[in-house]
Amino acid sequence: MVLLSAGLSVNAHADSSTSTMNVSVSVEHSCSIEANPMEFGAYNGVVENVSTALEATATVETTCTSGAGALVTINAGASPGLDSAAVPIRRMSAGEGQFLAYQVYSDVARGSVWGNTAVTGVALTGTGVPQILTAYGSVMAAQLAVPGAYSDQLVLTITY
Repeated sequence: MVLLSAGLSVNAHADSSTSTMNVSVSVEHSCSIEANPMEFGAYNGVVENVSTALEATATVETTCTSGAGALVTINAGASPGLDSAAVPIRRMSAGEGQFLAYQVYSDVARGSVWGNTAVTGVALTGTGVPQILTAYGSVMAAQLAVPGAYSDQLVLTITY
């Protein structure tokens, strides 16, 4: 009886069918940018900085989709001098008519002004992971500025 019930419990063979499901996604070019403050410290145009510029650096972190081309530009600031947008003369202000000229460069030798055009911006290709750019700042020597707290605000733009 045990053998008979075992023979009756054999599963019957079932038929099957298959289908293909296509899966897709469109990856868009995307970038983000985050700038850290540039802090120069104390400036003295009569003694320490009479012949030597005061220098500082700041980092700019960008993250772009792998392979995406991008351009990082910096505007002229809140109190720019009278010149071109491509190579702006930037000025920090401590109030009405109180300015201290400075510049931001894209190279450690401080020879290439980091400006607001395709020619003066910094080009990069995305890797999918954060990339760190360095902004090199310089407050020009021998400026006889009124004592005070000078500041400016720059807008960095990443175009991709």
